[in-house]
Order: sequence, then structure tokens, then C-alpha cells
Amino acid sequence: MNLFCIRIYCKLIFILTIEKRESVKALIIAAHGSRKKESNLEVASLASRVSKKAAGSFEKVEHAFLQIAEPLLEKKIDELVQKGAEKIVIFPFFIGSGSHILVDIPALVKKAQLIYPHVELKVTRHLGKIEEIEDVIIREVLS
Repeated sequence: MNLFCIRIYCKLIFILTIEKRESVKALIIAAHGSRKKESNLEVASLASRVSKKAAGSFEKVEHAFLQIAEPLLEKKIDELVQKGAEKIVIFPFFIGSGSHILVDIPALVKKAQLIYPHVELKVTRHLGKIEEIEDVIIREVLS
């Protein structure tokens, strides 16, 4: 094989390996984190159930915590980007607008956007801000 053929062959391999891959969309359910393993397992279980219901909308549905428990939100974002996520939606699983909602999550997202400018990061309203939460409460207490 002459040098010209080797160059053509190498270019062909390069073109085939950089084909546009499908964009991966991920959802992270972000909770506080607890010293109680059972509490953290509830969040993991919720993420698993949401994953089944969100099939087709998200390729990955994960959970993460702001403190105390693993995986931490910052590390989960890193992990998902390494796995090819190009859009990450973060759902804060919090009732009130405390410092995690007002300060910590926005700071983590800002830092991640600087590290991964090619990744779209979106933070939704937290659980307590969703209007339908009243209906959930009424349905639960009247059942």
C-alpha cells in the first residue's frame, strides 16, 4: 500500500469515527441528601420510577444530592457529560425556596456551564412551586 492510499484510508476512518451521534438528554432529580440510607433510597427509587414513565423523553434519569449523600449533584453532572449528555434538566426535589434552591443549585449550574459550554443545562421549578402540588396534597388527605 503506498503512502497516498494510507492517507485516504486514514481520512476515511477519521470521517467514519466522527459521525454525528444522537444527542443524549438527561434528567437529574436533585434532593437534599440524608444520613439515613432509607431516605436516599427513596429518592433513587423515585428516579427509577420516573425513568420508566419518561422513556422516550430522556435517555437517562438519575438522582443526585446537594450534600451528605452520594452521588453529589456536581459529580452527577460530570458523569452524565462524560456519558455523552448534551442536555441536562435538573429537577429540584425541594418543597421550599431555601439556600439550596436560591444559591447552591444556581452556583453549581453556573460552574458546570463554564466547564461544559457545549452542554445545555436547565433547572426547572422546584417541587413546592408547581401549582398542581395542592391537588396532590388534597387527593392524599381525602383518600
